[in-house]
Amino acid sequence: MERPGSTTPPVERHHLVACLMACAKALGRETVLKAATELTEGLMVMPLQPAESGLALLQWRDAVKHHPFFMGEVPISRAAVALVNQRGERAEGAAVVMADDAELAHALAVLDAVHARRWPGVETIDALAGRGARAREQVRAARQAGLKRTRVDFALLSQTDGAQERTE
Repeated sequence: MERPGSTTPPVERHHLVACLMACAKALGRETVLKAATELTEGLMVMPLQPAESGLALLQWRDAVKHHPFFMGEVPISRAAVALVNQRGERAEGAAVVMADDAELAHALAVLDAVHARRWPGVETIDALAGRGARAREQVRAARQAGLKRTRVDFALLSQTDGAQERTE
């Protein structure tokens, strides 16, 4: 938990959508949708790519002959928007997420646009992204702990084999 008065650096833009998506999972998607709605008050929102959801095929190559094959499908939603404020300034944002939720992708694109230009309300986005970054770090730490439990140190086996050979 952060200390009162401490500041965390803003999340870099290339991590923003992932952090906001993690925040939506942790706090509920309504939190992100509400923030996007509040930040677009007084702005003109123009879709550059209408929000849509669908399936994407995961293509992989086999390890032996390197022939491509399809591993399966994943749900994908994407959106791109342009925002124009009262002064005529323009900001563009986009989001592609692995979820079947076009409305959330649109909201994430709006937040990306506001964040890119650091327009008023960016503090809200930074707070949500910070929360998401912490959630992502917790998941990463849990995964690392699981991997650590399954790690085998083969150096110990070679030491044991060497000791057995010397005694024989």
